[in-house]
Amino acid sequence: MNTKKSILLILSFILIYGCKENEKTIEAEKDNWWLWTANWNPNNNQISVGGTQDTLRLFSSETYQLTDNIPLRGTITKTKWHPIKNKLAISMQDEKSKSLILEPISKEQIVLDSLDESGARAIGWNKKGELLAVGDYSGFLNIYNENGKIIKRINTKQKGLIGLDWHPEKNIVTVVGERISIYDFEKDSIYDIKPRKEDVLMLCVAWNPNGEFFVTGDYGDFEKDYPPLLQFWSANGKNLRNIDKSKAEFRNLKWSKDGKFLATASESLRLWNENGDLLKESESGNLLWGIDWNKSDSKIVTTDEKGKIIIWDKELKQIQELKY
Repeated sequence: MNTKKSILLILSFILIYGCKENEKTIEAEKDNWWLWTANWNPNNNQISVGGTQDTLRLFSSETYQLTDNIPLRGTITKTKWHPIKNKLAISMQDEKSKSLILEPISKEQIVLDSLDESGARAIGWNKKGELLAVGDYSGFLNIYNENGKIIKRINTKQKGLIGLDWHPEKNIVTVVGERISIYDFEKDSIYDIKPRKEDVLMLCVAWNPNGEFFVTGDYGDFEKDYPPLLQFWSANGKNLRNIDKSKAEFRNLKWSKDGKFLATASESLRLWNENGDLLKESESGNLLWGIDWNKSDSKIVTTDEKGKIIIWDKELKQIQELKY
């Protein structure tokens, strides 16, 4: 073998080895790419996804192709599309970046002031989109107008707020952390519910679209033998049902638009009916974090702790994994 061929062979080996090592590095990084949130926009044409990757990703819900990468330094904990307009409310944690309202086409950002410096994890628009609620890590519920101007700042006297959801018709917002707090914006009044005897962190809450009841999901505490609970509550805070069928915390939950099915994100994807009966269950392989329905209630998008984005049908069969 002449010298020229030897050099080419060595270069080829280095190139192939380097590519394989690079692929391994990318896969290792993805193992820590927790995707916290997934949200289908009301027009049903885009899906927003975010997590620990310093990037907001937008996908076409028709082709499932990545359409945009928008850099946002810090962890994206939740995204919520405006119910009418093409803009996103985004909660962030870490001191790298602040929670904001984003116009995805122009990339214009409105920073949400007055939040705890550690960030926030709970965010959501009311029905008409004229009010935006953000629950931060200091236990304050912050209410903004549509343009990001602070209107009210309520001290819930909780250590931190983790999830929230607006009543589907009224300007009443339910927030969860160490307990449940229900705030009436019009009356400027708040009351608390202690969900269980044990001290357990609550992670998520969702009103049924009929406005008659809501559901919460918590972390549980396996070291103390406290199972994670899915709890059903009447509108006035009466406990209706407690369910302990999950082997891991309930990270997120979402009602279908017609209010007939509740999808929950945990170690498995599960579907429940209005009474809390388990209808279907599908193992995901990883702990699920983000979850949402499309406009027609025919598909579900989930994200997980390993950076995977999966589209499921209503039978909980995987349709496609979104690549990025």
